Amino acid sequence: MTTLQKSFLLLVCLGLLAGCGRTRPPHGPPVISAIPPPAVDTLPDRVEGPFTIEAPSDIRRVHAQLFQEAQGHFNGREYPKTISGLKRLLALRPEGTIEVEGRWLLAQAYGQVGEWEAARDQYRTLAGTGNGHRYQSDAKLKFQEIQRLLEQFKMPPLVTQAIRLTLEQLPASGGFDQGIKKMKEDGITTLLIDLGCQGGGFQTDQNRGLGAPRHLLDLQALLRSYVERSHRLQLLVYVGVNLRCAGNWHDSPKLEWRDRTYHVTTQTVKESRFFDIFHPDYQQFLHQFLTRLSEESIDGLVFLDDYPLGVYDGVSPSGLSRFQKAFGVDFDPVRVFQPGFDPLRSSKSSGGSTRAQEVPAEDSVFWRWVGWKARERLNIFEQLIGSLRKRELTVHCGLELHPHGLTDPVRALVDYAQDAMEATRRPFSFFFVRPEIDRQSAFDQQAVIEKLRRISTKAVLTRLLPVLDDPRRVWVSMPADGGKRIVPGTAANGTSLLHDFPSGIGVVHDLRAFS
Repeated sequence: MTTLQKSFLLLVCLGLLAGCGRTRPPHGPPVISAIPPPAVDTLPDRVEGPFTIEAPSDIRRVHAQLFQEAQGHFNGREYPKTISGLKRLLALRPEGTIEVEGRWLLAQAYGQVGEWEAARDQYRTLAGTGNGHRYQSDAKLKFQEIQRLLEQFKMPPLVTQAIRLTLEQLPASGGFDQGIKKMKEDGITTLLIDLGCQGGGFQTDQNRGLGAPRHLLDLQALLRSYVERSHRLQLLVYVGVNLRCAGNWHDSPKLEWRDRTYHVTTQTVKESRFFDIFHPDYQQFLHQFLTRLSEESIDGLVFLDDYPLGVYDGVSPSGLSRFQKAFGVDFDPVRVFQPGFDPLRSSKSSGGSTRAQEVPAEDSVFWRWVGWKARERLNIFEQLIGSLRKRELTVHCGLELHPHGLTDPVRALVDYAQDAMEATRRPFSFFFVRPEIDRQSAFDQQAVIEKLRRISTKAVLTRLLPVLDDPRRVWVSMPADGGKRIVPGTAANGTSLLHDFPSGIGVVHDLRAFS
């Protein structure tokens, strides 16, 4: 290659390199405003105090306006609006003073609507900050108080020895003080007042001759009197309620509130003397009824099931329509409850069968129906308890379980609409197990005791206690003879009637059994 050719090739390469170098525009001098801020350390997982970065004045004015609006809602008792406004404010990360005031007001608003866990969390945040603001010590006390109450409502007292009485069995006011004093001396800690299933009609010495009280206000006045005097002697008062009967305390219960029962012999659906717990208006009454009872400072409610939702009950328009909405199929009792239909027998025969595809469609609908009734019943309890605890955090709520719900769950599902294991996952404070006793039979006291031991002991020890976190969450019933309670340790063989149970089990001495 000649010298001229080499020079030409060198010029071409230089031209190509110059073109490649101009594929990006040349950079100008650095712009001062574009210089990134200096690096800062990452914020720790736990912030020791409210944010103290000073915001621009216009942003601070917005924060102050939002706080003033929330404070106005709080003063006007518009607590949901207060909560919504303060949550929006705190999401904007206001400066320290506004944040502290906002959290303090938010905690109080949560308390007003019964959102205790949310209130506790706000107090905990305020108590844990490290800048010594003016609410810090009060927030710590509030946090400890609410935490203690939250733990308390989940657990009954350390020792429960209860007497179960009907309204009619309550002593007149003149002898009540002496009676509960004697109970206290005998080791009784709790009075369980069973409202029964008749509603009004009971008499006290105040109203004899004036007509028996028949309304909720009369019941409230009676409970208020007994609760006040019982509490003076540190005796707790629980009220036993059957939701299917509570409508009797309404001034004029609506006809559509009545449950419907299917009669196999006539193949007809007839009105029941009990109330339909699936009816939305009746549920609203139940909410009001239980709220009024809780306002009388009672210590707890026991949801009784002495009149259970049986296999043929619950076929009301409300129940059937809600079932149809849930599953998209109709439950027709006339088609399902054919003569000779035995769901328990069919369940046992199909349990080990390999021909499950031949199960009649009516049987499949039936099992959906009984399962839905049991779950929906628990949902209603849970909703009522939730609304109660927004007002009265420490009210204990117990549920009566039939022993078959623990030892024979399929039978309990069919006969009583009970699902005991599912119930243990719901927000009940404790569970009350009462043995199935035929009150019409003629048997002696010892026979009753033995029957109780056979049914209840096995159910409680092998099925219920293993899934609960404390024996105090179990109450068992002791039948009484002739209106007198059976004192533990007085069995014929000299051993305690409760020697099989762990310490802490609650005992209910049922004075109604043979009265």
